[in-house]
Amino acid sequence: MPIVHIICATLKDDASEEAVTHALDLGRALPSAEGVQHSILGRSPQHLVAATWLEGRAALEPFAASPVHMAFIMRGLAPCIRGMWSAAAESDVVPPRDVESMWVFALQSQETLFEWQVRDLLAAVDGLPGLAAVGVTVEERERYRAGGVVCLVPGEAALFDPALGAARAEWGDLAESIVECKVEVIPLRPGADTEPGAVHDR
Repeated sequence: MPIVHIICATLKDDASEEAVTHALDLGRALPSAEGVQHSILGRSPQHLVAATWLEGRAALEPFAASPVHMAFIMRGLAPCIRGMWSAAAESDVVPPRDVESMWVFALQSQETLFEWQVRDLLAAVDGLPGLAAVGVTVEERERYRAGGVVCLVPGEAALFDPALGAARAEWGDLAESIVECKVEVIPLRPGADTEPGAVHDR
């Protein structure tokens, strides 16, 4: 089963545009890591996000240890962020080629969380506008129980925001255990792909 690996970093308030651009440039190399099938980068005023689809569980460790991933984390993100979270979930959903924005999330683990609540949450996210690549986590279960990304093509973002608000109201206390972020997608190859949401396909 393929894996979608999410990195969501919160920028420092005083992060320079030069440092953020450098981090994004290093993030654009993620598709070259072994085992990567697709990769999408996104940015908001406060966050940088990388969503990377891997061949399967066996690809997680090599990807994490790869020079391009380490460079992105240590030389790109570390100097300009004040925190980050990451999660990896099983999903066989492939991102569309014209992704304009994306919403990423992870459900934090807690003692009172039941499996049926996890399943219901994933079903609710899957029912939102956009294409959802979501599932239970595969390596960080003690911290996060589920996570993933919803990819939005042009025209879907306006539908997504109110739908997410309505869904969140139905989640009750569970909503407080969700870390999340919505970002605009940026091209992986500046100057080559001018349209938002260029997706690398090996």
